[in-house]
Amino acid sequence: MIPLLSQYFLSITPAFLVWLVLLIALPKQFVIPRVMLHIFFFIHARDAITANGFWQITSGDLRFTAPVAVLLTLAAVSAILFMAVWRIEADARKGMRWLGESFWHSMLTGILGAALVSVVAATLKNYFALTSTPAPAVNDLLMLLVFALVANTYEELLFRGLLQNTLSKTISPARAALISGFFFCFCHANLAMQVGHASVSILLFTLIEGIAAAFVYNRAGLLGATLTHGLAVFALAAGIY
Repeated sequence: MIPLLSQYFLSITPAFLVWLVLLIALPKQFVIPRVMLHIFFFIHARDAITANGFWQITSGDLRFTAPVAVLLTLAAVSAILFMAVWRIEADARKGMRWLGESFWHSMLTGILGAALVSVVAATLKNYFALTSTPAPAVNDLLMLLVFALVANTYEELLFRGLLQNTLSKTISPARAALISGFFFCFCHANLAMQVGHASVSILLFTLIEGIAAAFVYNRAGLLGATLTHGLAVFALAAGIY
């Protein structure tokens, strides 16, 4: 496990140092540039997962191939980054919604959003007759669920809690959601190029997922958006369809 993690963290260290220097240099009132900086560092760190062989992406599915301890470590790092970004970006998150009408409303809306994404993705998968690799072992499903939810909480903070929330202060919530959703898809373009054989599938799935999470955020806050995103990824990675 240690060699795998060492190789991964070494691969993202140069980007981390540049990210840190730019964060120090950029005044906090430069909200959008700072949000973009966080997103670009996230993209680099996420795409290094592909380069280090921690997951396998095909046209029809996603499978995590890294050891459980590696994935749980990455989830813990995501949680630390979430807390760090939350702390330092008070201006960007001002007005951010954690919940919708209530906790249970947010939970239900988030779960329904994930179900919608999964149904649409499964329908397209069947229509285009895309094949699947073997599903992970049942014993690994809880770990996959934890990883999908924790890691994607950080991603949702960036795209919904910071970017979409900031945009919503100057344009309509629906327009901000569409921009957030399409930009979320755009930010997976490099990942799509890394696994060229599955590029169209990745972009289509992330477009559906990004727009769904963005509109769920408007109704159910960050909790709902995180559930939509995290559970949709879990359903795909667990081989549910």
